[in-house]
Amino acid sequence: MKALIATSTAALALVSFATLAHAEAPGGCAKVEVQNLRTGQGPLMVAAYTDAASFRKTSASQLQLAVTAETMTVQVCGLTGNVVALTLYQDLNSNGKMDANPFGVPTEPWGASGKAAPMGPSWDSAQVPLGAETIVVKLSR
Repeated sequence: MKALIATSTAALALVSFATLAHAEAPGGCAKVEVQNLRTGQGPLMVAAYTDAASFRKTSASQLQLAVTAETMTVQVCGLTGNVVALTLYQDLNSNGKMDANPFGVPTEPWGASGKAAPMGPSWDSAQVPLGAETIVVKLSR
């Protein structure tokens, strides 16, 4: 009987710990609608950043998704804070990087959250509030 009580207590402690750990884990999500995708021509690559210091260096979350429609809605989770900046591109040749011409101009469809920036996205131009609103990103053609 003592063994049964000890086992039950240990199991209850594990369940409580697992529930507590799950509740405290970072997990804010952003709903993102991506437009101008090319169906069947390579994966969509998504990177999410939660602060200026890490922007375009170390993402808080990354996704690689098969493109199944010209417009797709995806969830980007594991985010913290009140704002997020997204950079996206469609890897047409599936080589794992965004290709560019010799002048540095992207040769694959790309986009970013926030306001359009003529010289590419910056933290200030790409950050948007993290909340219930869907973030719409239209990839370049």
